Amino acid sequence: MTAESWVLPEELRELAESGEAGLVEEVLAVFLTDTAERFAAMQQASAAMDRETLRKQGHALKGSSAQVGAMRLADLCKTLEATAPTAAPGDLAAVVADIGREFGKVREKISEAR
Repeated sequence: MTAESWVLPEELRELAESGEAGLVEEVLAVFLTDTAERFAAMQQASAAMDRETLRKQGHALKGSSAQVGAMRLADLCKTLEATAPTAAPGDLAAVVADIGREFGKVREKISEAR
């Protein structure tokens, strides 16, 4: 796993430096809003043991997290996606809790960078 919770990817950094900082800000804002909604859905699915929703949310969040440079979060979501069909309920709840903690770190890092 990477050492940082969030690092702006080279592509987004270059975009910001070329005069498109507003677009990069919008991408990050949409990511934060979407991730908060997806995490809430994960928490509900975990409580209901809705394995398919956990898998789908993990898959979706894995991709968007990687695109904005939140690689630890992407790794946790990859784990959720892979284990949702068969893992014990407590193990799934633990991964969802880890995702929540990591999202908090990512949100803080992005806020500091603004």
